[in-house]
Amino acid sequence: MILVGEPVRSAGAEHAYNRAWLNGVVAGPMLLGVLAAAWMFTVADRLPAELATHWGSNGVDGYSPLWVTALIAILVGGGSGTLLAGLGIASRGQSLMVSRICVGAGLGVGIMLTALFVAIVAGQLDLKDASQAGLSAPAMWAGAAVAVLVAVAAIWRYRPGEVDRRPGPEVQCAADALESEPVSADAARMAASGETLSVKVSMGPAKWCLSLGMGAVVGASVYFISPWLAVLGVPVAALMWIFCQGTLEIGPGGTTVLASGFWKLMPFDFTEIRAATVEDVRALDYGGWGYRLGGGSIAFITASGPALVLETAFHQRYVVSMPDVGTAARACSLVTAYARAGGNTNFGLKEGVKK
Repeated sequence: MILVGEPVRSAGAEHAYNRAWLNGVVAGPMLLGVLAAAWMFTVADRLPAELATHWGSNGVDGYSPLWVTALIAILVGGGSGTLLAGLGIASRGQSLMVSRICVGAGLGVGIMLTALFVAIVAGQLDLKDASQAGLSAPAMWAGAAVAVLVAVAAIWRYRPGEVDRRPGPEVQCAADALESEPVSADAARMAASGETLSVKVSMGPAKWCLSLGMGAVVGASVYFISPWLAVLGVPVAALMWIFCQGTLEIGPGGTTVLASGFWKLMPFDFTEIRAATVEDVRALDYGGWGYRLGGGSIAFITASGPALVLETAFHQRYVVSMPDVGTAARACSLVTAYARAGGNTNFGLKEGVKK
């Protein structure tokens, strides 16, 4: 449903509009964090050698050097705001209002967290002993006021249109071709000779940004609880990286996805599969990228676009991103060939493409 007052744009204009906002919500919080860190270094000669960065029931119980505080201000303030606001824009296909709220909340959270670190440093100006330090109330109140104003302004100004969910013309053509001729000569030959098709999928360079970014945000977020907890960022980054790439294998024994080539996911023999289709999917329809579960679907998503969709009993859908439409059609055709060769009488290619 289009919200009252939303502009109607062409597909190209809508894409440009959201891209501009995405650039803004990425650059804005990160730039604010960098400016806050730069300010900290300009007043370095007025600060204690070790800054108080954690308070407990007995007062200050944690200290950090200035460079650590500045770095965490960028990672936590800029990173958290960017992540939440960016997800808000990406999720506009689910709910326009929720998307707008997330954009505003993301920018507000980013400003508030950055203000927190500014208040930590401002509260220790001209102190010789950081054990008596406290937060700067003016800095916190000013940050809170700016955060609220920016959040409200962003919610008011960001007006996304409806997401175009029609399948791309190439995907539609591939689906139509599979409906009329579900098994190609190449797929029939491979099934007859027991060959295996391996399809590698990956998020590309984005996997490094996502995994390292998430690891850094998690590590920096728990650093002030205990510096040792920051190492939690390492397994988080590794786990994210594992599920950002994988290999779909279709062979005589069935189908399976190997995340990063070793973690087995979604294994099926051909007697379990009821239908195979090529569909145009949107990552946020499945909750994002990586290995996703929920809503009657299990998915291994590395990008929005063409995907192989397998349906099993009880209408369970298993979705695997494909690198291109041609590969998706070839994989779908081979699944069909193996299912029919194995005598799966319950198998039948579904008509059409899900929108």
